[in-house]
Amino acid sequence: MKVRKFFVIAGFFLVIICQVLGQENRFESKKSFDDLINQADRLKAESKYDSALVIFNFLKNKAELENDTLNLIKSNLGIGAVFFLLKETDVARDYYRKLISMAKLINDSSYINKGFYGIGGTYQVDGNLDSAFYYYENTLPYFIGKNQYKDAALILANMASIYYLRGELDLSIETSLKSTEFAKTSDSPQLEGSNLRMLGMIHRVKKEYEESQEYYFGAYRIADANNFLKDKGEALYGLIRLSRDQEDYDKVIRYYENYISVLEDIYLKGENDQILDLKEKYKTASLELENEKQKRSTTIVLLTSMALVLTAFVIINVIDQRRKNIKTLAAKNDELNKQQIDELLQKQEIASLQGVLEGQETERKRVAIDLHDRLGGILSMVKLHFSVVTESLSKDDQTHAKFMKASDLLDQATGEVRSISHNLMSGVLTKFGLVPALEDLKDKISQTGKLKVSLYSNELNNVLTAEQELQLYRIVQELMSNILKHSKAKEANIQLTKGEDSVNLIVEDDGVGFDLKEVNKKAGIGLTNLKARVGKLDGNFHIDSGRGAGTTISIDIPITND
Repeated sequence: MKVRKFFVIAGFFLVIICQVLGQENRFESKKSFDDLINQADRLKAESKYDSALVIFNFLKNKAELENDTLNLIKSNLGIGAVFFLLKETDVARDYYRKLISMAKLINDSSYINKGFYGIGGTYQVDGNLDSAFYYYENTLPYFIGKNQYKDAALILANMASIYYLRGELDLSIETSLKSTEFAKTSDSPQLEGSNLRMLGMIHRVKKEYEESQEYYFGAYRIADANNFLKDKGEALYGLIRLSRDQEDYDKVIRYYENYISVLEDIYLKGENDQILDLKEKYKTASLELENEKQKRSTTIVLLTSMALVLTAFVIINVIDQRRKNIKTLAAKNDELNKQQIDELLQKQEIASLQGVLEGQETERKRVAIDLHDRLGGILSMVKLHFSVVTESLSKDDQTHAKFMKASDLLDQATGEVRSISHNLMSGVLTKFGLVPALEDLKDKISQTGKLKVSLYSNELNNVLTAEQELQLYRIVQELMSNILKHSKAKEANIQLTKGEDSVNLIVEDDGVGFDLKEVNKKAGIGLTNLKARVGKLDGNFHIDSGRGAGTTISIDIPITND
């Protein structure tokens, strides 16, 4: 919201400055409206969002003054696209809806569909994939039918992304390739590069490393040739992840060095060329500025007076509100004291449960090590002695067959010991991390045929500590165990996503559900354990269920930035 307020205020004062200085006609004489739109789009592609927004806001104000509906639609579309890239989806949707309303007035189907496509994009960023897919499916035929291949390529790229998030990788590849064809036809190198990065990521997930590398290199070449710094960095980061999967750490280091260099270009060396250019244009208009001195002085006085009146009004309202707040503070103090006492008791209870859980993890590790190192070693020695005895007996001897049977049983016992010790130690988790461990858990449960489990996760980028990953893994284990025991579900879904300041875990099933009021009255040790594990991670725990409606459990774990 801070970003939104900043740009809204900045846009507002930009309009005032343009009007006060009277520079609209001078700016217009330099370039046409479409030239400036193209320049703003280019700056947006180069991640110079503030410069792009300056131009789009200027053009929007100019179109409003001239009652130019078509160019007002174009500028609103550009502003919406910038806010979309800044992930200010609510603001972006407002601009897209405005342009749809204006496009309907002039019966322009192209911009109506572009607005609907933009709204679909905002829903996708918000995680509302079904709504996003609905808008994409309804706008795609129009753009293909009108040979507007760039828009069609954009929609197909987003649909490919949704297929990927749903785990439909082959459909995602097919759709990305189709989008790439349209991007080449419409000469859209940035979109072509984006599709190549998507294809690189999909093939990396499928462990098709050569294909993945080829696509990432293609995306890098396009970004480098066109100075798309952000896209260049994303291609390099994809190569970093690919090299890490292949355990080629020399390449990881080399790609990281290039990646950091790109970040420096974006955040340290990059200058806002468009703003500097605008300032220069205003400075060179010395003659007009001289003629407008008196008007400007009058306007400044007027604006200052309005600011003083507004400040006085705000101060009066603050004083009045403060008086009202003082009256309510006394009543709230007693309630807060009671809440503090309750919270203290809850913290003591959670601390006790955390001690129990930590003891459980320590004991699991000790038992796993004993099983693997001590009992596993003993079984191996017994197997060795059996082999010596077996070799000394004739194969026709009945005793030989019995020894061979016993030897087979020893092999089975050794395998079981190894499997149990790995489960106790969460071997996949320790070696590869949380997401591969969850993939392994999902596959093992699905192979039983009792429950079909799907898993979706985005890149966590090592934001969780080893302890947090272990606790989250135990939480998922416990939840899946509860689903198998009680829910009578046929399908379950695990979603693990990284937000701006937290990691969100959602586990849902299509089972019989339960009455939340009854569960809260008589919470068992399983639910108490889950809440304690979440409490240990300073997280939030929410259950959504009902009789016959399935169950959804959502957990948010804050990211600690050391």
